[in-house]
Amino acid sequence: MRQPILSVHGAALPVAPEANHLVLVNPPREEAPLPEEVFTEAREWLDSLHSRMMQGPDETLHAGMTALHGGLIHRRRQWSPEVWKRFCQELARKHPMRPFLHQCPFTRHAFERPRGYAGDAALIDYLYMDHAADELHAGREIYRYMHGQPSARSVRERRELLARMMDETAGRRPDGRVLSVACGHLREAEASRAVAERRLQELIAFDQDPVSLAEISRLHPGGIVRPVCGSVRSLLAGKVAFQDLDFAYSAGLYDYLSDSVAARLTALLFQMLRPGGRLLVANFAVHPPETGYMEAFMDWWLTYRDEDGMRDLLSETPLEQVDNVRLFRDSQDNVIYLEVTRR
Repeated sequence: MRQPILSVHGAALPVAPEANHLVLVNPPREEAPLPEEVFTEAREWLDSLHSRMMQGPDETLHAGMTALHGGLIHRRRQWSPEVWKRFCQELARKHPMRPFLHQCPFTRHAFERPRGYAGDAALIDYLYMDHAADELHAGREIYRYMHGQPSARSVRERRELLARMMDETAGRRPDGRVLSVACGHLREAEASRAVAERRLQELIAFDQDPVSLAEISRLHPGGIVRPVCGSVRSLLAGKVAFQDLDFAYSAGLYDYLSDSVAARLTALLFQMLRPGGRLLVANFAVHPPETGYMEAFMDWWLTYRDEDGMRDLLSETPLEQVDNVRLFRDSQDNVIYLEVTRR
């Protein structure tokens, strides 16, 4: 059989088929079901699952949540984005399953958006802390299930990583300066020995939510933590600027940014570093297992990126000023980290 020819870049070039070898240029495809047929099947599936979960003990609820998560992510991957969005808005949002699931305070909080957006600092606190004992049966068990999911473990692992990197920064520079962009409640600072022992010169907590900054001020009065209120837009417009940073990071912000804004912000934060300083940005990887549930019943939509997408964040960063770039995933394979060190 004829072997493929490799280009100078190693990619296989097209090879003409051998004689008498039948090639189907446009093979017949099965007719895709109409959205109405898809929704009928999905509604019957939700009806059946809801009925079982309504009456079930803890074990049945957990099994139902597993089936729900699996069925949602399967349909999300199988359907077009347009059909999936219609399912979320027209079926899931109006189905009796939604109020049943909203007995879980974590699920309900994201959907109701008390601070104007789904992934606020109070929501993330539900993943850091375990409030299951405060809830009744169904809400308690749904919340316990969500608290134990891979994405929730990734959020807690992210907090520990950021605390360690703060401590490493203090070890490298006794006068170290750290910036957290879209800091939320800055819970990683509570896990940092360097912050507790005041071995950093300054930790700047930058966020647009004054309620989050008030919580930070309450937890870190008169110390090295300096809350600053501002938005990504104010950073990009040059209305707020920082300099001579040893460590700058953003843990959850990039999940909500477009590619162009994310690349501009990356370049801007990189320029705020002093030589040897490090920038770390985190982003959830493409379609973690909870994605379907988050979108269908929490109305929580993220921008997911793979490794190529994370590399593209450096498109506006002057590479001649870059000393090192590192890409790595967390232990759950859910969050991708981009770490850039300035030359």
